[in-house]
Amino acid sequence: MSKLHQAAAFIDLDGTLCEIYLWQGLFAHHQHNQFKRTALYRFIAYHFPIWLLYEAKVVSKKSFYVLHATNLAWLLKGVSIERADLIWDWVIEHQLMPHLRSKMLDVIHQHKDDGHRILLMSGSFEPVVRKLAQRLGLDGAIATPLEIEEERYTGRIIPPLSVGEGKVVRLRQYLHDAGGDIHLTRSYFYTDSIVDVPVMRLFKNPIAVNPDDPLRELAKGEGWRIIED
Repeated sequence: MSKLHQAAAFIDLDGTLCEIYLWQGLFAHHQHNQFKRTALYRFIAYHFPIWLLYEAKVVSKKSFYVLHATNLAWLLKGVSIERADLIWDWVIEHQLMPHLRSKMLDVIHQHKDDGHRILLMSGSFEPVVRKLAQRLGLDGAIATPLEIEEERYTGRIIPPLSVGEGKVVRLRQYLHDAGGDIHLTRSYFYTDSIVDVPVMRLFKNPIAVNPDDPLRELAKGEGWRIIED
């Protein structure tokens, strides 16, 4: 295939490739290893009332998700890059790998057979998404960077969060850096969430994976492919 007409598959992580979410993996790590328990409880106490408002449909899914995912960086505040690497390894080994969807692994194998470039594209944190992509033998990752000062995480992300329009921004930057050799008209995007619709509309082949109810209805109306477990 000519470089100027290269196809690629972009795969969301949380809820799409993996049945669980990064926050669940980080919670499990901190609880199991008794690590930064105060930060963990503070995070829960702060977000629980907002979750109740989300459940009551006072706060939108996108607003809740963006706030929750952004503030998840609190759990890494003051952690050195070296120590965080051990956290990422633990989360991948004990949480993410055991919960990868078998159908999505089949999808990855098919794209590899077809000679497509394959990338994870996630709102989760870039270091762990990149490590998982490497573990799976994929071609890279587009995700949310974490701010670092003096070799330690500050507890803040580097915006925009790679969700919705923020994911569009990071995708366009990746395509620019890649030199324009990937054509979205030949490429695929897999996601489970309605918040990623702005990204889906950029692709010739958007696929909903175990979608939430709003995305399922939209996918049916648009004639988009749906993958269910």
